[in-house]
Amino acid sequence: MSALYVHIPFCDHICTYCDFCKVFYNDEWANKYLEALKYEILNKSINTQFETIYIGGGTPSSLTDEQLETLLIMLEPYSRNVKEYSFEANPESLTFTKLLLLKQYGVTRISIGVQCFHDQILESIGRKHTTKQALTCLEDITRCGFNDINVDLMYGLPNQTLDHIIDDIDKISIYPISHISIYSLILEEHTQLKNKNYQPLTEEDDAHWYEIINKKLEDTGFHHYEVSNYYKTKPSFHNLKYWQYKDYEGIGLGSHSLRNGIRYENTKSLTKYLKNEYRESCEVITLNDQRFEYIMMGLRLIDGISIQDFNNRFEVNLLEEYKIPIQKNLQTHLLEIKDDQLKTTQLGLNYLNTILLDFIES
Repeated sequence: MSALYVHIPFCDHICTYCDFCKVFYNDEWANKYLEALKYEILNKSINTQFETIYIGGGTPSSLTDEQLETLLIMLEPYSRNVKEYSFEANPESLTFTKLLLLKQYGVTRISIGVQCFHDQILESIGRKHTTKQALTCLEDITRCGFNDINVDLMYGLPNQTLDHIIDDIDKISIYPISHISIYSLILEEHTQLKNKNYQPLTEEDDAHWYEIINKKLEDTGFHHYEVSNYYKTKPSFHNLKYWQYKDYEGIGLGSHSLRNGIRYENTKSLTKYLKNEYRESCEVITLNDQRFEYIMMGLRLIDGISIQDFNNRFEVNLLEEYKIPIQKNLQTHLLEIKDDQLKTTQLGLNYLNTILLDFIES
C-alpha cells in the first residue's frame, strides 16, 4: 500500500456546486470524529509506510488549531518518510498558525481551493473568501516556506467569462505556484446550482474554453500532464496513484480503499461513523472491470497507458483485447500509440467519455 487518503468532512459553509461528503462544522462533532478516525486506524491495524498522504475534505482547515494538531500527531507514525504529504484548505480558514503546525509535522504540499479571483463570481457559488483573502493566503503559504503549492480553479461558473479565467492565471503567475488543477463546472444532482436550473457551458463552448485555458497555462510555464492538472516542478504524486490504478487506503467518512482488486467503501453517515461503524460495503472487482478502470484512469493522463504494464498486469495483450475500440479511435485521431504508450490526442481529450464508451461496449 503506497497511498493514504484521510477525509475530514467538515465545512464552515456549503458551496452551491458541491456534492462531496461533507457536514457543517461543529466543535463537538469534530472532536468525536477525530476519536472515531483513530479507532478506524487502530481497528484496521494500519502499519504500512506510505509514500504519499493526502488530507482532503470537506475542508480540513476548518478544524481548530488543537484539532488539527491532534490529527497531525495521529498521522505522524505514517508520515515520517513520505514522498509527498498534502493538505487541502480554503483561504478563509487557513491561518498562519495552522500553516506553522503543518510545517512542523512534515506536511510538504498545500492545495488551496481558490476557484477564481473575482468576488462577484465567488459569491455566486457560495464561497466565503474574497480575492484579497486568497492572495494573502498565497503570500502566507509562501512565507511559511512551502514550495509545493496547488491552486484549484474552476471555469463555466455563473457570470464568468474567458477574460476572467485569463486574469486568474495571470494573478497566479505572480506567485511561486507549482501546480494548478482547473475543472469545468459539472452540475451534480441535488446541488444548489442544479436546483436553480443553472445552465453550464455547452459541450462546444467547454471545448473552446478548455483549448484556450490549456494554451494560456502552457505559455505561462505549466506542463499539462492530466486532463485537468498542470505542474511546473512536479505532478501530484498522490493523485498519480489513482490515475495509475495503484492500491490505496482511505480512512474517514465516505472514503474508499482499493486493495488487491477489492474496493472498500466507508459509510457516509456521520452518526454511524461516530459509533465506530465505519465500513459500509466491499466489492470484489471483476477482472474485466479492473481492466476497464485501469484504462479509464490511465487515459486521463497525457502520457496515457503503458501497453507493456497493462499486458504484464492483466496477462493479456491490450492491443488485441481491445482491438475494435482502439482501431476505431486511432482512425478518428482521438487515440494514438507512441513509444509503447496508448494515449489520447489533444483532440481526444475533449471526447474522453465517448472514447471510454467504446471500450465499455467492446
